[in-house]
Amino acid sequence: MRRFFLILLFALFTLGITVYYFRVPLTLTIGKQILTEEQGLLECLDWSVDSWDRLAVERMCWRSEAVSVELSDATFDGDHFRVGNMRVVHQQTPTDNNTQVSYAPAPLQLDLPEGMPTVEVEALTVSSPLLPEPLNLSVKQTDDFAFTIAGDVEADLALSDTKLRAALRLSSPAVQMFLREAKLPVSMSALSGTVEAEFNGQAINTAVQLQSTLNYAMPQCQSEIQVNGVVTGQWDFTHEHAMLDLSQLPVDVAVVECSALLAGLPKTWQNSIWSGHLQARISEPVTFEEQALTLRGLSVHDVAHVSEATLSEFVYQLPKQQMQGKLMVSHRSEAFQLLDAQVDFLLTGTQLESQGEVTLEVTQAPEELPIDWQALNMRSDFSLQGKVTEQLILNVTAKPQAQSVATEAMMLDNVTTSVSAQTLIAMGEHLDTAQQVPFEQLQWQLDAEVERYQVSGVQGRNLTMASHGETDDSLAANVNADIWIGSFKREDVRGKELHQQLSFSGALRPEGPVGKLNGNSTIELVAHPQLVLRDLVTHSEGDIKGREQLALTHRLVHDNLELQLTHRLEAGLMPFTLTLGEHGLGAIQSVASQFVPKLKIEEGLVSASVSGELSRQAFDFEINLGDASFLYDHHYVSGFDLPLKGKWHAGALMLAPAPLSITEVRSGPVLTDVRGQITSDNNLPVLRQFSANIFSGQLAAEQVLLDKRDQEILVTASDLDLMLISEAGREAGVELSGQVSGRLPVFIHNGQAEIRDGYLSNIVDSMLKVEDNASFNALKSQRPELQPVFEMLDELSIETLSADVNMSQDGQLELAVKIAGENKQKQQPVNFNYTHSENIYTLFRALRLSDEITQAVEKALNQ
Repeated sequence: MRRFFLILLFALFTLGITVYYFRVPLTLTIGKQILTEEQGLLECLDWSVDSWDRLAVERMCWRSEAVSVELSDATFDGDHFRVGNMRVVHQQTPTDNNTQVSYAPAPLQLDLPEGMPTVEVEALTVSSPLLPEPLNLSVKQTDDFAFTIAGDVEADLALSDTKLRAALRLSSPAVQMFLREAKLPVSMSALSGTVEAEFNGQAINTAVQLQSTLNYAMPQCQSEIQVNGVVTGQWDFTHEHAMLDLSQLPVDVAVVECSALLAGLPKTWQNSIWSGHLQARISEPVTFEEQALTLRGLSVHDVAHVSEATLSEFVYQLPKQQMQGKLMVSHRSEAFQLLDAQVDFLLTGTQLESQGEVTLEVTQAPEELPIDWQALNMRSDFSLQGKVTEQLILNVTAKPQAQSVATEAMMLDNVTTSVSAQTLIAMGEHLDTAQQVPFEQLQWQLDAEVERYQVSGVQGRNLTMASHGETDDSLAANVNADIWIGSFKREDVRGKELHQQLSFSGALRPEGPVGKLNGNSTIELVAHPQLVLRDLVTHSEGDIKGREQLALTHRLVHDNLELQLTHRLEAGLMPFTLTLGEHGLGAIQSVASQFVPKLKIEEGLVSASVSGELSRQAFDFEINLGDASFLYDHHYVSGFDLPLKGKWHAGALMLAPAPLSITEVRSGPVLTDVRGQITSDNNLPVLRQFSANIFSGQLAAEQVLLDKRDQEILVTASDLDLMLISEAGREAGVELSGQVSGRLPVFIHNGQAEIRDGYLSNIVDSMLKVEDNASFNALKSQRPELQPVFEMLDELSIETLSADVNMSQDGQLELAVKIAGENKQKQQPVNFNYTHSENIYTLFRALRLSDEITQAVEKALNQ
């Protein structure tokens, strides 16, 4: 019996030694048999008995399709499992993205065993393609199923039969590194706090205590964002309901160094619009229910509550990929009395539907602006629709109004406008990056009414404008405008009822518009103290080539008169040509009579042209009058011809010598074959080499200034027939024959003529015969004693006749006549001195009244 036990003991000992010696291959073989393919593969296991109550695992390797685990330097004594080093490697597999995990919510019931040995991992390395760098951790069990994780991740885990609790400290190096390396729009300068979560199988409850400082860098601003507070949330898997409470998490934003960003705004607006300190808050929980995310309100305001923006009624439907909500912006300050904007939007997939309105009230413009206004208010409605990946349509309607609007060169009172526009905007892959503007097509319409206006010295009332146009992405444009002006005035010029139509077709370029311009305008009345024009019609057309180059032609029609103006703008110069084609002279009657009211045109031809350059004040002109006949007061002129050419350069007048020819001037006495030469001298028009036939003789003057300034004109008289002169004197019973010549110094002063120290004398012997003259008969009866003397004058042969001639400015002619001759019948020499006084203007008037030709013309023109 004893021997049997010894043999059995020896056999068992031998078996134990054999099993222990082959422990590794035996353990691997058993492990491979127990573990299924889904559970993984035990690839290595090297263990030994460290002491009678402790096992030592030098190395163990386990691998599955996605995860491989290797541990070393581990011991287990029944109560405590210690791992010196552990390495976990995760690998992505082709099935990772296609694997769907279904979860049926149920209360967590783990039935955890009691008396489980504690676990400690001194060095744990976790690698994964999902991690930027491997995590170095340590895990220590602090209580039954409670663990503390240290290292790159600092966290606490606690597991019970019904709950799983986790707490992650945001100060963990791995969290800090992830936030630093993540391509976030903000940089994290400080982050601390904890994320706590609790899972019971049906819901996850979270609480986040957060203290963070974020920095957001913009090209012209620096912002610091403070996020300090508590976030709580819950996800209910049973009812698929989630809630996130951010009401205890205010976000404070401080934005500094933004002066360059706002440099273009007036100082008062900078201080009003931008306080530099903002706060954002979500006062009501964010919920997710029935696959819809709901945000009831997000508000952002400055510390003074002057500006506020609110996002409300925001709902995001996951199945439909639909997003809708309302955004409102409000501002109240001294600079902006009212600024309200709101927009309702709905985005379904890529289809956007939105509409909104803007209301603005600004009492007065800042002093820094080049424009000033009073009581400006505006209401605007807009909508944005279309596919955000293809094309959007923006419609805007705005109605600005102002009590007054003023600039340095303009002032408008009681301004009412209406602007509407529709824009097609290309989006996504349909957007041409080479196009010059962010739209495919723009259509607009502008209507404006102004009660009173003043623009560049022109003022008036009732200005109305209606315009519309369109342009595309290449900036090809068509613009049409109608302008109505009730009245206008500039200095002494005034007018009313101006209507102008303009159209432009071309393209908008950086250097300015390029294209065709056409226009028509009508003016009911244009008045000047010296000129009144009615029913003017203007037609305009031409080319515009930028802001500094254009070529336009204007055709002005008034009654039967037509003028054409062609002008250009190029290289800073403004050349022009004003042309009056050949017209009947009567076409200018209505204009000419306003400058010269006593002028009445009978017939003739007129043409004229003016060309030059405005900026240099250099003009060339030409006026042609042909076979003109007209009546001035009671003076009739016929056969008037004058081809006049000249220049006006920088204030200097230069006339080329032009021949003046007049067939006849009937002004009491009749002047015929009037000739002369019009030219210029010292910047004044001058008539030279003047001559005219009268009384079968001739009057001539070397030079006459055609100006109102005082001057002296020496008129020479040659071969004047005394018989014709006496007939003009209408003295019955007196017959005078012969010829006289002489000189008449004419002085012009303040537009009035007088003759001083003129002198006339006979050229050949003359004859005086008095027969039954009333004046002589009266003298004979009054002075009987002188009758023998008077009889000597009955028939007198005159050898010498001279007369001193003087005339005052009122036309009173004084003649001191000296006669020396002989009465042939009585052979008696005679010396006779005679003084005659008569108003020459009265005499001429009497002659005109008896002029049948002049009377007939005057009667015809006055009908």
